[in-house]
Amino acid sequence: MIPLMNLMFPRKFAAIGRACLFAWVGGLLLAGCILPESPTQTPADMATPPLPTLAPTAIYPWRDENQVMSGICFEAAFDAAGTVYVLRSAEEHIHFYELADNSLLCRHPVTRYPFDFTAGDALAGLWSRGRGCTARYDVLAFNRDDAAQTFTITLRFVVEGDCPYDLVSPFWIGLPGLAAYDIGINVDSGG
Repeated sequence: MIPLMNLMFPRKFAAIGRACLFAWVGGLLLAGCILPESPTQTPADMATPPLPTLAPTAIYPWRDENQVMSGICFEAAFDAAGTVYVLRSAEEHIHFYELADNSLLCRHPVTRYPFDFTAGDALAGLWSRGRGCTARYDVLAFNRDDAAQTFTITLRFVVEGDCPYDLVSPFWIGLPGLAAYDIGINVDSGG
């Protein structure tokens, strides 16, 4: 059997060939150990994109409940866009899911996620639709009037970009202890 080094280099160059091969392999191994100098500033084109406007519950007196409605298919949400829903009981929640199933807009029965109404919480929300690349809600104002038992939220629905996509964006919130209140959600489409 002929050694590999003899095939790669004639005998008189074998020692030089081995040295070059080991130097080359050693250089590759060392290259992984040398870290490039880190930049002192982040380039402008690598800036972190802004965070979504819907902030943590510490800022607003409600909980983000978009997950509860995530089982509704795109087609049913697109069809329901623009309508504000306020659900105050488990029965109303079940009826809501049944309406989505009976619409026959979804290929499969909607996935149902629970919401706890036992402490007098309300589930309120809507979907908005637009055409573009991304969509979000900006909270413009909210007002709770305990004397009148009303709670209103004013949102701006913002669609950005020139993409040819139909978008449906949810805004679903849990309102602690407000099941007896008149709840309103107003959306300004900004246009």
